[in-house]
Amino acid sequence: MLVKILGFGSNWWARFGHDPQDRYRFTRHAAYFNSSGLRCGSKLRRHWIVPGLLRFNGVGDFNPQFPNRCLGNTFDCPDMTFAFGGNRLLFGRKVAGSPAPDYYLLAMSCDRCGPFDCRSPGWKSETVFPIAVSQLRDRGEALLLMRPGDWVRTSLGVWRLRVEGGRHDAALSLFEE
Repeated sequence: MLVKILGFGSNWWARFGHDPQDRYRFTRHAAYFNSSGLRCGSKLRRHWIVPGLLRFNGVGDFNPQFPNRCLGNTFDCPDMTFAFGGNRLLFGRKVAGSPAPDYYLLAMSCDRCGPFDCRSPGWKSETVFPIAVSQLRDRGEALLLMRPGDWVRTSLGVWRLRVEGGRHDAALSLFEE
């Protein structure tokens, strides 16, 4: 499946290789993870309602020093899996050219889009797939896989994923009801 990255969650962490003698322990043999999260004081907490994460391997086309360089790029990913109590999406190599992605990955936060309630029916269209959702009282962040035309309902209205142009430029737009 082809996934174009429009945004990441706020929670990042890494796992490094186990062998202290391995010179690639912190680069090629490392894995980097991203998920939704909320700032609570000076700490970033998950507060998962829907547990899940994205994984980037050190041998892939991901630079952990500059993760935002991946924004706007399309990656080849195996299908989403459910393992160890949560959703997992592994990102492989960047896809050359500009093929039409199957899904768009984006992060939606209450700060930008308004509060949302992922527990209520009808908060999203049927084809939106939440990878990870963190919620605490009226604050929340969600990592979502969306297709063009998919929508999410917040207190501000309905946010729809619009795709324009031949380069598959996409963004969430607010449509008032």
